[in-house]
Amino acid sequence: MKRYTLLVMAATLFGVIAGCSSESSTGTNNAAKPAAADITFFSGGRLIPGDGSAPIEEATFIVENGKISQLGGKNEVKPPKGAGRVELNGQTIMPVLVNLHGHVGLNNGSSFGPENYKRDSVTADLNRYGYYGVSAVAIQGTDTGDLAFQIRAEQAQGKATGSRIFTSGRGFAAKGGYPIALVKDIPMQVNTEAEARKGVDEQADKKVDFISMWVEDNMGRSPKLKPEVYRAIIDEAHKRNLKAFATVFSLADAKDLVKSGIDGLTTSIRDKEVDNELVSTMKQKGTYYTPALTGLEAKFVYADKPSWLGEQTMREVYPAQLSAYLADTVVMNRFKRNPDLPALREQYAVAKRNLKKLADGGVKVALGTDSGTPDTYPGYFELRELALMGEAGMAPADVVKAATSTSAQALGLKDQGVLAAGKSGDFLVLTSNPLEKLANSKEISVIYMKGNELDRGSLIQNITIDVPKITQKDRQADAAAEAEAARLAAEAKLEHFGKFILGPSANVRGVPIPTPKGSKADVKPGPPASVTVSMKASAADLHEFYVKALPKYRWAAAGNCWERTNPVSNKVQSACLNTSANSAVIQISEK
Repeated sequence: MKRYTLLVMAATLFGVIAGCSSESSTGTNNAAKPAAADITFFSGGRLIPGDGSAPIEEATFIVENGKISQLGGKNEVKPPKGAGRVELNGQTIMPVLVNLHGHVGLNNGSSFGPENYKRDSVTADLNRYGYYGVSAVAIQGTDTGDLAFQIRAEQAQGKATGSRIFTSGRGFAAKGGYPIALVKDIPMQVNTEAEARKGVDEQADKKVDFISMWVEDNMGRSPKLKPEVYRAIIDEAHKRNLKAFATVFSLADAKDLVKSGIDGLTTSIRDKEVDNELVSTMKQKGTYYTPALTGLEAKFVYADKPSWLGEQTMREVYPAQLSAYLADTVVMNRFKRNPDLPALREQYAVAKRNLKKLADGGVKVALGTDSGTPDTYPGYFELRELALMGEAGMAPADVVKAATSTSAQALGLKDQGVLAAGKSGDFLVLTSNPLEKLANSKEISVIYMKGNELDRGSLIQNITIDVPKITQKDRQADAAAEAEAARLAAEAKLEHFGKFILGPSANVRGVPIPTPKGSKADVKPGPPASVTVSMKASAADLHEFYVKALPKYRWAAAGNCWERTNPVSNKVQSACLNTSANSAVIQISEK
């Protein structure tokens, strides 16, 4: 594994900017250009407020002591005497992004897990988020120990860089349930209401920002939280004045969670299409919904060598070698061979349809990505998420609102999410208009926090990432796996008898007995004549094979046995079957 370091030059600073503030309560804290004035006048750009209202062409506004004091259209706001001035002609201004579902510190490029969760890795992900304009990120259940709380405190004192961290500490999962296999002992595993309430109180005492839980079973492979348990989590969270969020898979679970008072669903419902009952209930209760489409897409998209791999915006933070690795045939083939691939594609399609229906129905859609999990890339994936939400059918203005004011509202950020008088001067300057094409949100020219131009380059200049190296051994293993996959695909087209295809027949004194391919037949001429067939299979599967295969050899059912007439002697031949695990014995007689 080769280690690549991104040495990115600091972004060019221009204009006279407002004075720096040490406060961190409104978003990203990073090095900014020393202030020449406490007041800055901005003009000329198209301004998207972020609350769904119409953009202001050639906007003029003043940021004073970190907050927008006045805002209007062309010539409606005049520059105060002595103010710094920044001309943004031809560019687009929008609020910074807020991510309601992310993860930090677990993915170092070559491996994923709690062993990677350290100060350097957490800080690196927060800086990645910040570089791409994500000013705040809610970590859904995968913070362990006290590190996230320490960094949160340092940010409040202006001593830490990157996206502002909101933490739920350790999320809640069923014992042995999802996502224990991925993140091991980070989640709090609970099976009873008492355990759930105790766990919520423990997290609340640590001053978490919200409570998080997983209510999904990994496509039926793992236990999931029981309704009475997650209802206790929700109830106890609300008693402690905390919101409760849940990742979810099924429509049935989503409906019960919403009825039980969950404040937000942070992944897509994707087992079936949502119904009007859920849409109505979520709208009535004000439940937030984050689709996390990029997190779902990342489970299958590398099988297709996506066109965005290695684009300039991605390479600003993630090295070209990483894109080359993800585009390599060895990686592509690994994704293609995943037996869950068709199901994952279908779930993604359902998720997009559900997003449109929920958005059209007036549900509060927010930005959430599940980035920071395997094969996802914090910061860059937030910008891609905007485009995917548009592809799902949301209007660009609604997507911008979801990613700014709605997400900020969900986290209680009163100063962020909307560009208006009295709000913090935190905004992105884009060279293109995202309302024309959401992919234009990638065209970030400058980021301003509290009216100060952000030194984006300083955030990532020392970030490192481990890029996996594909060895010759890997290529040989891939070739063997591809050959095996091709063999299985060819066999899948052959006639099957139950779970098996026909192998060579066993002949006992001229009597043909079918055998499954891959089995071993031990023939005893008798008397009584018999064939013992051995292979790794259940008794039921072997029985099903013979029920379907014996008629192929002109055997007809006769009670618990099968019979046929010997074409030479015209005598009746009988084959009686006895199956057990890994073995089938057929006794042959003639009368």
